[in-house]
Amino acid sequence: MRPGRALKEVLTMSDITLEINGRKVQGSSGDTILKVCEKNAIVVPTLCHFEGLADIGVCRMCLVEVKGARGLVPACTTQATDGMAIVTENDEIRDLRRSNLEMLFSERNHFCMFCEKSGDCELQKLAYEYGLDHISYGFFWPELPMDISRKYFLYDQNRCILCRRCLRACEELAGHSVLTVRDRGPKSMICADVDLPFIESTCVSCGTCLQVCPTGALADRKSTYIGRQEHMTKTRSACAFCSVGCEVEISSRDGEPLRIEGIFGQGPTSGILCSKGRFEPLFEVNKRLDRPLLREDEGKRSLNLNEALSVLAKKIKEWGINSFAGLISPRATNEAAFQFKMLFGDNVFLIDSFSVPLGNASIEEIDDADCIVVVGANLDEEFKALSSFVKRGANLGSTVVVMGSAGAKVDIRATYRFHDEDIDSLSEVMGRFSNPLVVYGPGTKRSVMEFLWGLRPGVRQLGLARGSNIRGIEKLKIKPWKKDKGFRGLYALLGDFEVSDDLLGQLGNAEFLAVQSCYENEAVNYADLALPSRLWFERSGTYINTEGKVRHLEAIPEIALSLPSDEEILKGLIKLLS
Repeated sequence: MRPGRALKEVLTMSDITLEINGRKVQGSSGDTILKVCEKNAIVVPTLCHFEGLADIGVCRMCLVEVKGARGLVPACTTQATDGMAIVTENDEIRDLRRSNLEMLFSERNHFCMFCEKSGDCELQKLAYEYGLDHISYGFFWPELPMDISRKYFLYDQNRCILCRRCLRACEELAGHSVLTVRDRGPKSMICADVDLPFIESTCVSCGTCLQVCPTGALADRKSTYIGRQEHMTKTRSACAFCSVGCEVEISSRDGEPLRIEGIFGQGPTSGILCSKGRFEPLFEVNKRLDRPLLREDEGKRSLNLNEALSVLAKKIKEWGINSFAGLISPRATNEAAFQFKMLFGDNVFLIDSFSVPLGNASIEEIDDADCIVVVGANLDEEFKALSSFVKRGANLGSTVVVMGSAGAKVDIRATYRFHDEDIDSLSEVMGRFSNPLVVYGPGTKRSVMEFLWGLRPGVRQLGLARGSNIRGIEKLKIKPWKKDKGFRGLYALLGDFEVSDDLLGQLGNAEFLAVQSCYENEAVNYADLALPSRLWFERSGTYINTEGKVRHLEAIPEIALSLPSDEEILKGLIKLLS
């Protein structure tokens, strides 16, 4: 079974019956003892086990007694068989688990009172559960380095228990294969590549290792020492920073987002995130636009929202609605786009976009392909979460083919690399495989696109749209903006969209420019009237991702939302014009 799809049953398994702690329970052939226990709500402690990762049995916390077996066996790696009799808890097992915990605490520095993870640590939780109030062994406590070279999170070797979750998650889920183990025995350490500082390694800071770490060995800089998980409010939403639309859980406190995590087994990427979706939104440094601004001879004057909308409505009535065009960001929600279309009709245009045809495959289908072809897309930069699918496919034996470049970190995994228009070579290689899948992006050449369309429906294809909601905006028949349209006035609904220099020049040519933005940026400086917009964690609504699936955004609940949503502002303007 492919990593990242732990919830999908590939084969129909026959039932087996076991006896666990004197109780008859059901499992499936192929299940481990631990899996059968989980299915029957029987708790077995673990540290190295993590759902979706291959089990290796190194922590020895899940040791159980099997009738007829020689000694205790690890439940996570021992296959359950029909008629097996198992004991998961007795005095001998508890004593052994306690001894294992004592050794873990003695080997490295686990001063819980000083650790950021205290209260949320799986090692600490087991210590409480097994009454660990002293250590019988001498403390080893080697002097180990910390790696704080990464921008978003750090690694403290002193708190590592060598469970290797991070290593397996990096290879089996994220596909990057950055981590390895250096040295042996008590000198063993997790390291990057050939023992490089993380900042110099091939690490892409996706944070998958951080999310699976059971202790404080990995800690992010934003939420460190801000509070335990029980103090956080959890909000399930979707990442809106590219068109993939990963499922996320936002941890916030007092209205401030502090942590973003993927939800394993859910959403287009089954919980895999990239640095752009997991970390970058939490480290925004641009100044917030928090009130309307009107340009006057002596500078810009603050207005309230009603006054600002009245100014804009007056200008539209004076010149006529057909003298204005609405320019909408590809990051706007469906709800805002609909109201914008209601306001400007056919004079609404999508800014800075590249239309990419919708494919006939889903992201998760990449896992099943024996040949993965990447065309016209830089996965390293634009679609980072999808690079994980391609890389882990290569790790598991899929042949990767790249036309042009998919980014240096993906290119190195490719078995074949062709020039952008070498269609004959691409066709010949694809013909060798029974289950190829093509991932094509905004840089796909027209001739290549025509070739790919000729392969449908027999060959699965995934089109990667640039801009998180281009698919939804296109459904409203909103076309891309072109230069020199001849409108006297422009209303640019930007939100948190970063405007190019070319578009700035076009905006500056308008006789009257209204800009709706989250930040005080160059576009706001050009504007005659600036209106504020909600930030990413303040928005609720929907958009359609690159697969054509509806994704739901949800605002974190503790925010005092004094500012109406984009669609509410547009409704207010429509009302003034009616």
